[in-house]
Amino acid sequence: MNRPPNSIVISRKPPLWLATAALAIAPAFAHGGFNHVMGTVANLSGNVLTVKTARGNVDVKLGDHTELTRNDRKAQLADLKPGARVVAEVPEGRKDNMAQSVKIGAIPKTAAVGHSHASHK
Repeated sequence: MNRPPNSIVISRKPPLWLATAALAIAPAFAHGGFNHVMGTVANLSGNVLTVKTARGNVDVKLGDHTELTRNDRKAQLADLKPGARVVAEVPEGRKDNMAQSVKIGAIPKTAAVGHSHASHK
């Protein structure tokens, strides 16, 4: 194909970086009919779980039918400790932000009571 010098070629295909970015971002927001709220437990007050995400805190409601799991086993509200990693699945389009399930991951280790690094000297 011969082009005149200094001609501009306009492609109708989206740039590869745009397609890659769209694929990388999509799973973070919605997947399989659910919005995923991923982060760490900031607070649990009544039936409202506050999740600290990369974009700020998000409140997720927990109901009687919300399934809580940890290591593929049934978990309790007491397992939702501050700093624990969580993924809350909220059905897409749900206006009240009620989670269908919350998967609890790693819980940070807390310092032992009465133990300090100064005692290692």
